[in-house]
Amino acid sequence: MPLPLIALDGPAGAGKSTTTRQVAWRLGIPYLDTGALYRAAAWAALKAKVDLKDPAAIWRCVEKANITFAQAPGGIRTWVDGTDVTNAIRLPDVNSAVTPVCEVSEVRRRLVAMQRDWAARGFGIMEGRDIGTVVIPHAGLKIYFWARPEVRAIRRATEMGIDGDPAAISKLAAEITERDRRDSTRSDSPMKQADDAIILDSSDMAFNDQVDMIIHLAAERFGLGLYFSPLHP
Repeated sequence: MPLPLIALDGPAGAGKSTTTRQVAWRLGIPYLDTGALYRAAAWAALKAKVDLKDPAAIWRCVEKANITFAQAPGGIRTWVDGTDVTNAIRLPDVNSAVTPVCEVSEVRRRLVAMQRDWAARGFGIMEGRDIGTVVIPHAGLKIYFWARPEVRAIRRATEMGIDGDPAAISKLAAEITERDRRDSTRSDSPMKQADDAIILDSSDMAFNDQVDMIIHLAAERFGLGLYFSPLHP
């Protein structure tokens, strides 16, 4: 029976992180939010006041940064040069900086190597943009997790506590659409669905239904023989 190694890809704001964390908990396997590593790299670049239009300068900064991470009950905890940046990497300035940092090929190669080291144990669930296509193309189950941009904008606005502001939601939707365009058209490891990935459109799904669906897929693919009982009617 193969060990459960799961790749979950998809665009920004689709809810991958919270879904991945819950699936990992339900299956009793480790998980990795790879976006936290790229955010940590962006935080390092911002702290060093690097020109985000200068890829070489970004790489010089990230190359020297000591980025570490560990799984914790509330999510992945991340450190840069010994400083806990778990909360700081979710702030708006990092949101704006992460895309240009992600587009630097040398940064991607370094962080992909870290992700592959993590996956070398042979089991777990990892989420990001290029997991099933680049990082662990040998994963036994690949899922492309998607939702409409307007739905993702509302979810993100709810997380930020601004879901009552239509103008803010509209701005978020535009930013998400632009992020999708940049992620899917970059020359290095673009975001795309793996040929053998299962598409899961979560636009009209409740959170627990998303989790249950992935649990079912994993149980079937890896022969886990789980006793499945929905947590919610």
